[in-house]
Amino acid sequence: MAHKSLAFKLYISVLLLVLIILGSASFSIYMIAKTQEFANETGEDDLPSFHFAYEIQTGIGLLRRNELRTLASEEPKFKEANRKTLIKNHERIKELLEVYKKYVFDDIEKKQLANFEMDYIKYKEISEKYINLSNEGNNKEALKLMFEEGDVQLKKLTDGFSDVIANDYDLAIESTKRGANLTLITTITMTIIIILCLLISFIIFRLIQKSTRAISAAVLKLKDQSISTGSIASQLKNGSASLSDAANGQAAAVHETTAAVNEITSMVNRTSENARHSNEVAKGAAAKAEEAQITMQRLVTAMDTIQESSSQLQNIADVIAEINSKTKVINDIVNKTELLSLNASIESARAGEHGKGFAVVADEVGKLAKVSGKSAKEIQQLIRKSQGEVNNILELTISRVTDGKKVTTEAQDSFIKISEDIINMTSVIQQISDATHEQEIGVRQISTAMDQIDRATQSCLSAVNTTRESSLHLIEQSDKLDQTAKDIEVLIMGSQA
Repeated sequence: MAHKSLAFKLYISVLLLVLIILGSASFSIYMIAKTQEFANETGEDDLPSFHFAYEIQTGIGLLRRNELRTLASEEPKFKEANRKTLIKNHERIKELLEVYKKYVFDDIEKKQLANFEMDYIKYKEISEKYINLSNEGNNKEALKLMFEEGDVQLKKLTDGFSDVIANDYDLAIESTKRGANLTLITTITMTIIIILCLLISFIIFRLIQKSTRAISAAVLKLKDQSISTGSIASQLKNGSASLSDAANGQAAAVHETTAAVNEITSMVNRTSENARHSNEVAKGAAAKAEEAQITMQRLVTAMDTIQESSSQLQNIADVIAEINSKTKVINDIVNKTELLSLNASIESARAGEHGKGFAVVADEVGKLAKVSGKSAKEIQQLIRKSQGEVNNILELTISRVTDGKKVTTEAQDSFIKISEDIINMTSVIQQISDATHEQEIGVRQISTAMDQIDRATQSCLSAVNTTRESSLHLIEQSDKLDQTAKDIEVLIMGSQA
């Protein structure tokens, strides 16, 4: 609040004062309305309620008088007249009760009134009983019923309605007290508001007094500053001439720098174009290297397949060796068969005539064994020869496959290294291209900045001329400011004459 303007402080103070006045007026209107509401409640509800309660209580008191007159009357004409009066009195009490209900708002009072109505109905029933007994000529029984039951119910009825009246009276007293409390609160509140208004008025007075002193001091400072401003304006005028010469020299230097930057931009553009072309060539070489690497991978796979085929040829050699071993078994069987046929021939010769047939068979078996042995030997020779040739071919194939796989692996490793080198070269060329592109952007930015500097220099030159004119205008305004400070001093402090 200490740094706010005088106008702001005055506005806030007056606004606060107006708000307090409006608030107090609104509060007073509200409290007066509430007090009037309680007064209306007393005048429109409580007083009429007391009036009708008194009428009902008077009617209840007349009931017993009418009943006694009815019972005491000897002549039927007077008895009937008193009975009609009693009926009218009951109707009057009923009408008063209906009107009285309109002024009953409290729940307790409503409950008490409901109990009173029930007691009244019971009393009316008892009253009708002893009136009927009296009409029948049974006055003794009628009086007995009236004193034994009627008096008890009448007392209960009277006490019940007294409770209703007492509660109604308490509510009226409470309403009156609430109105008095509101009046007291209104008085205290208005007193506090008056004190606040006086306090705020005093604060506004002190604020104006303090601000006036501050303005007087500010006017003196303003006079001193107007003198200083005149001196600064003169210095500014002299400095503007020097600044104008410097701005002209700077403009010439900017033009020369702009021409050099344009030449650099042209060279950077050519370098950027060459870098982009090299990048495209490197990417093509990388693609070819990847294709060659894939081909070498396929070649390695083919060599692995050939090596597996060589392994299968080794299986064929094993089969031939196994056949050779089986052929040896056949030769052994042939030799044993020849030996058996020889033994059979010897035994058949010993048998004489009986062994001739067996000798013929043994001789044929021996011949077949010799033929089988001869064929087995020929087969064994062929197998040995084939086995030797297969082994030679297998050794040669394995040797060549091993050499081919070694060469293929070395070629694959070479292609992998070549591919890695091409990838690295592509990355380096890409970095060169990116750096060249960034350099191109930087040169363009420098060119743009030089244009901006050129424009700024021109603007500066224009500003210098404007400053020169402004300095002259500032000297004129300084004189006017000095005169204004004197006028404010006269306005605040008064004329010294």
